[in-house]
Amino acid sequence: MSAHVLTPADRDEAAAKPIELTRPVREPEIIDAAARVITRRSDHRILWSTIAHEAGHCAAPIETCFDGLLTLIDACYSRTAQGLSHSLLQAETAPGTALDQVAAFLVSALEIRRSRGVFLSFRRCADLPGSLQRRLHEYDAMTRTRLKRLLQRGHRDGSLAHRQPDAAVELILACLQVPTVVTDGPEQRMWDGELVELLLAGLSEPHPPEDGTRLLG
Repeated sequence: MSAHVLTPADRDEAAAKPIELTRPVREPEIIDAAARVITRRSDHRILWSTIAHEAGHCAAPIETCFDGLLTLIDACYSRTAQGLSHSLLQAETAPGTALDQVAAFLVSALEIRRSRGVFLSFRRCADLPGSLQRRLHEYDAMTRTRLKRLLQRGHRDGSLAHRQPDAAVELILACLQVPTVVTDGPEQRMWDGELVELLLAGLSEPHPPEDGTRLLG
């Protein structure tokens, strides 16, 4: 078999084609990377180059995917709201008691957080423009209302303790929106499993000792 010899026209055509050195840039990857950068910085003064490095696209012009940094920041919080809303829907449609539904919410939300790295807090937005702050307050109110409704159902069916629902909502969201970037690995899965058990134990109705009279100590 004779070797194929490139003609001058073939060489010119090959030189004109860009070489793919990196995988294609996906918008959700950029949004998640930006959210992780925001979390690590604890403010919104982020740079495109830092986000690109976080996403693993150091040479990619990722700024062309968004109409400015504020648009990207808006997308970060919208994606957090979407993730929590998805987990709430999983809970609201899950079978069983309200305790079972809260468990479904926590498992789903923590799985999403591991895949993305972080859920941003809607209440750390003092350095953002007023219009964006108002949108974040709407996300926050919507999430808290749906989660509170789920907890109140547990009061009615007896699967959750009659504790202050607003305090319980605050505790759950504080655990999910903690300003720390996580990674998906065996250790994080173990910690998340422990967190679910602790939260469910704290929310469920306490049971008396088996004989009704046993004392501690």
